[in-house]
Amino acid sequence: MVRSMIAGVAGLKAHQSKMDVIGNNIANVNTWGFKGYSYNFKDSMYTNSVNSSGGSVLAGAAGGRNASQVGYGSQLSSISNVFESGAPSPSANPMDCMIDGTGFFLVGNMVNGSFTDVKSSGLNLSRVGIFRVDENGYLVDDQRSYVYGYAVQEGTGLPETPATAASKSFKEITINFDGASDPKTIEIGGVKVNLSGKIKSENDMEAAIQEWVTYVTNSKNLTANGGTVNDLYGNVKIDFDGVGRTGNAGKYTWTAQLKITSVVTGADSMKNVDDVKNLLTGAQEDPKKTVDGKTWEPGIPAVYTEELSTIKIPNDPATGLPYELDNYSISEDGTVTGVDKQNRVIPIGKVAIVSVQNPNGLEKTDGYYYKIGENAGEVNHEAPGSGPAGSILGSYLEMANVDLANEFSNIITTQRGFQANSKIITVTDEMLQELVSMKR
Repeated sequence: MVRSMIAGVAGLKAHQSKMDVIGNNIANVNTWGFKGYSYNFKDSMYTNSVNSSGGSVLAGAAGGRNASQVGYGSQLSSISNVFESGAPSPSANPMDCMIDGTGFFLVGNMVNGSFTDVKSSGLNLSRVGIFRVDENGYLVDDQRSYVYGYAVQEGTGLPETPATAASKSFKEITINFDGASDPKTIEIGGVKVNLSGKIKSENDMEAAIQEWVTYVTNSKNLTANGGTVNDLYGNVKIDFDGVGRTGNAGKYTWTAQLKITSVVTGADSMKNVDDVKNLLTGAQEDPKKTVDGKTWEPGIPAVYTEELSTIKIPNDPATGLPYELDNYSISEDGTVTGVDKQNRVIPIGKVAIVSVQNPNGLEKTDGYYYKIGENAGEVNHEAPGSGPAGSILGSYLEMANVDLANEFSNIITTQRGFQANSKIITVTDEMLQELVSMKR
């Protein structure tokens, strides 16, 4: 009779362990990338009350007999991870992503250099793609782990260089008037313009210079069109940039400040600016505001390495410093890009996906990370969309694959199993009590 007590206790322990698994599944129903667990029973060891024996067909011999066995209840067979993909949940962050497939992200602490062997790297696997760019320009997840993938090869992934126009800012440009007390005209760079008002303040002087700018930038006033303005002014755009003055009140010497920009782009556009500068008496260049003209250059498509490494914002060849990027995004093939100040798309790298032959051979560690166990089998890396491991869904996160309806039904059957086993213990106790009472 004691065997039934042992079987009941074993059943209680097994059902309690299953309830622990169910509770963990339900607790993580809103955990990104969580994979539910299934608890599997097996019957416990057996003892033979009657051993089996073979039969004989000889005269006077007996036939065969089966063994009679009594078990000791149930116990844990295995707790298995269910690696079915969870449903995608939309995210407002374009850097969030999920794997549409069976693969994993490769994340962990910094590994110097590049490598190909994932197993020996000591890194972790993850199904959660909550990614950001840190202050050093590296792609990391929300656990501060670096994200590994394929870096952009040096000399590739360069955006096009747009054509730009040369420009310079000048100050101390001489201004001439036809009269000191009540000037009627203003003359700069050999072009005299009639004034519409009097000059009694600095604001009036700004308005006078602006009248001159408006006149010389009107193509109808060029000598080629019958006007009095040098045709060189037609090759530039002129903007009012301020007023300068020296001396004392009533005896001020006024000067103009202008920004001159070529109307054509390219490396030779600076000639147009310098031609006009030569017309402006006293013009002093401000080198801090000088912009050289550039000719358009085509971009160079990105080529990615075949070895794994961290993903970092590359350097701009023009400055030697990392690109200043914002508006990051991740495409279906894992390509991470950003947009620079000139609205150019800059490739940063490509996130790798790791395929595991036996996912149940992985071991859970802190957070949502997996460690590669001895029974994981072959572990390989690949670019998203290039193999069976899957592709990337940008602006989505993977929800837990916990089926609440199934978990609650498991709670009911587990609870009833626990009650039945506790009843075995109760009845066995009553039987033992009757046995003890026979002494009376």
